[in-house]
Amino acid sequence: MKFQNLTKNIPALLSSRNIFLLLGVLFIFFISIRPPIDPDMGWHLRDGEYLFAHNFEVAHRDIFSFTMPDFPLIMHEWGTDIIMYFIYANWGLLALSLFFAAVTTLAFLLATFGVSARREHKVIAAMLAVIASLPIVGVRPQMVNLLGLALTIYLVFRLRANQNFRGIYFLPLIFAVWVNTHGGFAIGLFFLGVYLAVELGKSILANILRKRKREIFRKVSEKILLASLNFKIWLRLAILAGLSALATLLNPYGWRVYIEIFTTIFDQYAKKTISEWMPVTIQNPMSWQFYIYLSLFAILLLFSWRRLDWTYFIVAIPFLYLGFSSWRHMPVFLIVSTPLWVNIVESISGKELLRLVSRWWILAILCFSIILVARQQLNLAVPKALSMEKLAENSYPLEAVEYLKVHPVSGNMLNEYNWGGFLIWQYPEKKVFIDGRMPSWRRGDFRIFESFNKIMSADKDWSDELAKYDVSFALVYSSSFNKSKFESIGWEEIFQKGPAIIMKRPSSD
Repeated sequence: MKFQNLTKNIPALLSSRNIFLLLGVLFIFFISIRPPIDPDMGWHLRDGEYLFAHNFEVAHRDIFSFTMPDFPLIMHEWGTDIIMYFIYANWGLLALSLFFAAVTTLAFLLATFGVSARREHKVIAAMLAVIASLPIVGVRPQMVNLLGLALTIYLVFRLRANQNFRGIYFLPLIFAVWVNTHGGFAIGLFFLGVYLAVELGKSILANILRKRKREIFRKVSEKILLASLNFKIWLRLAILAGLSALATLLNPYGWRVYIEIFTTIFDQYAKKTISEWMPVTIQNPMSWQFYIYLSLFAILLLFSWRRLDWTYFIVAIPFLYLGFSSWRHMPVFLIVSTPLWVNIVESISGKELLRLVSRWWILAILCFSIILVARQQLNLAVPKALSMEKLAENSYPLEAVEYLKVHPVSGNMLNEYNWGGFLIWQYPEKKVFIDGRMPSWRRGDFRIFESFNKIMSADKDWSDELAKYDVSFALVYSSSFNKSKFESIGWEEIFQKGPAIIMKRPSSD
């Protein structure tokens, strides 16, 4: 009987609508696949290895650098590091690429699930958002952060659509998990604060307008209150937001986890010197996808403003500012604005789009596009995931590391900032000078990242910084500038190949 029921449902399962939804999800997944080349991936893997070796007890002092060994370390991504190392140790780098592609796919889809709309509209909105996010997605814990934010958005907007929704009670639990996987949980708390403020502001404004005697004010107030939370539900969500904030203290570092967050947020020096932390500007070609996305967004917004749910729009505005302020935050805006995209797509296209995407020639084009995208993305990811030599082609000093393992140099090593994670992973025999965890680390007025930049730019008394840390050799980018500046203080070249050059202090072994 069950088999007969299943065979009867096959035509429904193979409907053009379901095929479109499946193809849309596959498109998002394949376009999200990235090669495992993120500069910080290496230290995340070593973090995970350390945690496995120490019964999942986090470190409280730096374990990878010789320049700041006593710095009070906060492994705010320790849960994600465990997952990353487990996947890598058991199935390799390709599995990591596929895992983060799946996380990215789920995040962008989940952000649409709380909106009351047809699934076709949701998938189209998610596709547009993930295309705009391509410059920043990859094998990195930030994707887990986006998933936490998307889950929060889903619960909040499901509650807005159905004020009897019981799933909202999972909110504190989500933040208790989130705080142990990524420090970006603070973005989730910010989203809750923004949404609560918007709902409260809407109620106050509607009550003011309602007191006016004119009919137009009454209609405006009714529109403002459309799908709003009543005060009882608003208070319940506010209490859950407070409990969620308390739940973030359930981590190995307690309240100290906020030190890492606030230090990063207010670090103006890092924002001026690290490309990913810099503002999104039109001068950078990588920004063009984002600007095209915003232009399309604005045009369609003008066509749909009469049928728009303005709550989605108002909530997204603070995150648009965050998106422009830093490359790192651009996907955060894209996730938060995805429900608004669903609203816009549904308002403009309605049933016409549903009829269009059900046509077989549209499905054939989409299927062909997925094949092309999958081929391109896998051709980029698979060779680098299966071959360290291919991965090193992305400007990593693999040959220099192999040379140092055969011809070790005693003493401390100066290394490029972007190579710190790779060296922690591939050359654990030496502790690094600096890596991607450290740009905001400081002691009073001293910051190691500023000291590193002083050396690399050959600023005044830069050689004194080398002496301060007793650096005996430097593994840096191969350039005439780097070679000449070290030769000017009597250092000699012992290796040069590919992207790297090794310069050694004469007295070093």
